[in-house]
Amino acid sequence: MLLAAVGFAQPDRWQQRVKYTMNINMDVEKNQFTGTQKLAYTNNSPDKLDKLFYHLYLNAFQPNSSMDVRSRELGKTLVNGRPDWDARVRDRISKLKDDEIGYQKIKSLKINGVSQPFKYHETILEVNLLKPVLPKTTVVLDMEFEAQVPLQVRRSGRDNPTTNVRYSMSQWYPKLCEYDRDGWHPNQYIAREFYGVWGDFDVSINIDKNYKLGGTGILMNAAEIGWGYDIPGSELKPTTKAKRTWRFVGNNVHDFVWAADPEYSHVVRKVAGGPVIHVIYNDKPDDKKDDSLWTAVADVAVKV
Repeated sequence: MLLAAVGFAQPDRWQQRVKYTMNINMDVEKNQFTGTQKLAYTNNSPDKLDKLFYHLYLNAFQPNSSMDVRSRELGKTLVNGRPDWDARVRDRISKLKDDEIGYQKIKSLKINGVSQPFKYHETILEVNLLKPVLPKTTVVLDMEFEAQVPLQVRRSGRDNPTTNVRYSMSQWYPKLCEYDRDGWHPNQYIAREFYGVWGDFDVSINIDKNYKLGGTGILMNAAEIGWGYDIPGSELKPTTKAKRTWRFVGNNVHDFVWAADPEYSHVVRKVAGGPVIHVIYNDKPDDKKDDSLWTAVADVAVKV
């Protein structure tokens, strides 16, 4: 009886769907990248959408951003004699120099070759569509953008002061906001605004040939890259080019993240009848204890 009651209580449900294809060209000297993004957006809702919204998370890492102002305001309140601010942020954003801030700039946004008008609201991009996205239809958006990776303050950034990882890339690309039965959720990035659309990602990252990467999903060109992705323990394959491209595909996931460092080490384990586990960590030269600890992490991950 309880199961029947629960079943009848369920209203009609739907979820939007996204499919991203991105090509990223990374400049490790300037800590900047350019990108193209093809986004197939399926409107499974019963509503006609006259607007779209994107998150531009990296724009939070600029002096006087909402994240910066919030943290400094919280710091004016003392709790047990200490500022009551986010210990990671504090007043660090306010002190970032021009080559240390983060930004995302949209160079173009088109549907079927037709440019769409848009405007910035700090960490949100508002797109006023020339034609609405009708219910139960899919529209393809083509975007060109450029960005700068900030010094790491929170999850995403460069030159992590604790781990020394060169690039930790979460919340890094123009990401479509979620639309549900309550409408759009174009929340400014101030604290933890990561509600998003589930979908598929096909991401190619062109970066200095000496860098080693981990990313969401499966590395599709493992035979070209090597470094344990083709055969456990293999070396990074040589190339005469200045850069190499890493292509990751992740399906039915909420987001896409990646990390890169020339000093990474890679431990591979296979779950019996299950997935391959990749443990990637920043190598400490001639530190066998550290290596053994990371190997132990990989071994435990298989058992869990």
